[in-house]
Amino acid sequence: MPGPPITPAELAVALDVYLRTGSFTRAAEAIGRNIGATAAALRRNHSDVDRRKVYARELESVMGEAARLQRVALRMLRPMLSDADARVAQGAVAQVNDTSRASGTARTALAKLTGEHAAEKVAVEVDDDALLAKLSRVTGR
Repeated sequence: MPGPPITPAELAVALDVYLRTGSFTRAAEAIGRNIGATAAALRRNHSDVDRRKVYARELESVMGEAARLQRVALRMLRPMLSDADARVAQGAVAQVNDTSRASGTARTALAKLTGEHAAEKVAVEVDDDALLAKLSRVTGR
C-alpha cells in the first residue's frame, strides 16, 4: 500500500539532494521515502525547469559511465587497428567511429536539456582509410 503523497517541501529537499549527488537513493533517504516513489516524483515534477534538471542530471550520470566504458573499449580496440587482417582493422575503426558518433549525440541531448548551446544535428563523416593511416602513425605500427 503506497504511503501519502510526497509533499512539495519534501520534493524540494529530494530535488536538492538528487541534483547534488545524482542518487535517487540518497534523495529518498533525505525525506524518509521509498526510492521508487521519490524517483517517480522527481521525474514528474510539476516544474518544467526542475523536471529538465532531473533528466539532465540522470543523463549526465549515464553519460559519465558510458564515457568510462568507451575509454575501456577504445583501449581494447587499439591493438586491433594494426591487425594484419584488413577486416579486423576496419572493424576496429568502425567501432571507434561509432563511439565518437554516439558521444556527440549524447552530448547534444544533454546540452538541449540543460539549455547549453548545441548544434541541432551532429553529422560525422570519417574516411576510414585516412583515420586508419593516422592511427597507424600514432601507434607506430
